[in-house]
Amino acid sequence: MIRSFARLAPRMAHGNSLFSRAAAHLASAFTVTVLAAPLLVAATFSTPGLAMEPIRTSGTVLPLPKPDFVLSLPSEPVLMTLPVARPDLNDILPKSTATISEMVALQTGQQSTREDTYKLKSGEGLATLLVRAGFTKDDTAAAITEIVGRASLRALPIGLEVRATEHGFAFTTKNGRDVYAIRDPEQGWIAFTAIRPVERYVAYAQGVIEDSIYRAASQSDIPDAALAEYIRVMGFSVDFQREVRGGDAFELLYEQAVDGITGALVETRLHYAGLMLSGKQLGYYRFDHEGSRVGWYDRDGNSAARTLIRTPISGARLSSSYGMRKHPISGYNRMHKGVDFAARTGTPIIAAGSGVIMKSGWLGSYGRYVKIRHNSTYSTAYAHMSRIANGITPGARVAQGEVIGYVGSSGRSTGPHLHYEIIVNNRKVNPMTVSLPTGEKIPPELLDVFEERVELVEAEVAATGSLHFAAMDLLPSDLAAE
Repeated sequence: MIRSFARLAPRMAHGNSLFSRAAAHLASAFTVTVLAAPLLVAATFSTPGLAMEPIRTSGTVLPLPKPDFVLSLPSEPVLMTLPVARPDLNDILPKSTATISEMVALQTGQQSTREDTYKLKSGEGLATLLVRAGFTKDDTAAAITEIVGRASLRALPIGLEVRATEHGFAFTTKNGRDVYAIRDPEQGWIAFTAIRPVERYVAYAQGVIEDSIYRAASQSDIPDAALAEYIRVMGFSVDFQREVRGGDAFELLYEQAVDGITGALVETRLHYAGLMLSGKQLGYYRFDHEGSRVGWYDRDGNSAARTLIRTPISGARLSSSYGMRKHPISGYNRMHKGVDFAARTGTPIIAAGSGVIMKSGWLGSYGRYVKIRHNSTYSTAYAHMSRIANGITPGARVAQGEVIGYVGSSGRSTGPHLHYEIIVNNRKVNPMTVSLPTGEKIPPELLDVFEERVELVEAEVAATGSLHFAAMDLLPSDLAAE
């Protein structure tokens, strides 16, 4: 197909003489020929003395990518200062002293001639106590002005001990820190917060269970707080009242913080919980996540927690199992679709898992009744309560371990007990045998940090020179023989 540009010029230039002349000039200057051959375009210029080779392409020419708009902006180097890590208060605040006289001497060089302790009385404020301790009203007002912001003076408990000399006074707040107010000869009244010195001890304990974990733990002098945490952690996997047998063994690593001044126990923290149960070894390590959440995991990072707790009550006796039984009131044989735990009236009942309250109140023969939906699969029910805890109302959210009510004998009941049901896909199952999934694993990005924590615990156990049986293939009979 050949087409002359000259034929188009008259139509393009119609009614425009200037455009006509330009078009005619272009028409006489060159001819454009379009060939039907695929992917071949030939341009032949008729300008004398100028010859051009045909332009050939082997494919469709793609457009160039659009340049980044940011690259067209002027760039200037910017210096950024990274945030500084929050300093530890132990590195900032001074350490408390055994007496207020020592602190007065350290801060002002003054020597005290007396030191007394006063207790806050009912209906008395700090100002009244200070006047009773011998300070003038002007000194009292000046001292309290300096203290405001360091402690909530309206929340001081009755019986609070205030240590005082003629040059100042001090008291301990709920968070365990000391607030000092001292009269400086040059600056007047000054106030500051000090941290009480704390000594920490790590202890490892183990023992063989003969009849009760509680009796075995008391023989090993295990602190009550450490044992309570141990029972809570292991309670996800073990029913201590029905699964533990003579010859089973336990071990735990715990830390105690002691006030360096008074020698009083400040804190007990469990770091490792181990149990050999009928030859099966269980071991869980404490791991502090960012924030205040604490988790317990095995060596592989699997959580010790389960979706539900099998026994939502402490120190109770299993009085009736799941299955067919003779009803204690009607006398007829019928299916018992739950388990009963006999306990004293008023014994706290906890939520077996986190969830939403579905029912709360009186439910016929069940008496005072609470039902919790944990997820689309699991629900639990609690019956015959003497009282339902405050805030446990339909629609409220509860956390695993939160008290939801108290043991009683309401409804059709022969004595104080808890009737407990686990419901899976709307079907009541045996709470003692149902398979319960574990909680979440440690996130992959934290596994290295967790492994370092495990190694630290193992090093502490090794340092005691004790046998770490939960990490070795030993039978309970071997332990009992030692």
